[in-house]
Amino acid sequence: MKEYLSCSIKNLIKLQGGEYIALERLESTYKSCNLVSNLCVHATPDATQPIAIIVPHEVHLRAALPDEDAHTSLHDLCENPKVKVLVLKECNAAGKKSGFKGIEMLQGVVLTPDEWTPESGLVTAAQKIQRKKIAQKYDAEIKVRLFFFSPPPSLPSAD
Repeated sequence: MKEYLSCSIKNLIKLQGGEYIALERLESTYKSCNLVSNLCVHATPDATQPIAIIVPHEVHLRAALPDEDAHTSLHDLCENPKVKVLVLKECNAAGKKSGFKGIEMLQGVVLTPDEWTPESGLVTAAQKIQRKKIAQKYDAEIKVRLFFFSPPPSLPSAD
């Protein structure tokens, strides 16, 4: 817990296993991935690991996808499951290099082609992310990611 003392309490999230993660600390490392232009790490108390909402760095993303048609829109790239896997893998490689524990590694990603600006309300004038507003805007996509990676609920036995 010592490493988290410098973080604001609102950036600490207690995960399902009872351990805390510091969202800003994770974000600063995952932003070092060259495929990321901006991101917001998101977690809920019932999650086992966080996910990230990511605005990809288009030039670096296209360079990492040499077989992709150059005319494919960024929106279509963001919807492509192979691209999501690539971005997740690269982000987690940065996390592993920084010594992140398993609970700090990303479980999934939501990719968006939309740049976050102060006009959109998703970042401040100083480019600080507005975590709640981002979570609200991408709520449907977040739920899909969290549901996709969550274990199915237990079904009653048929005895």
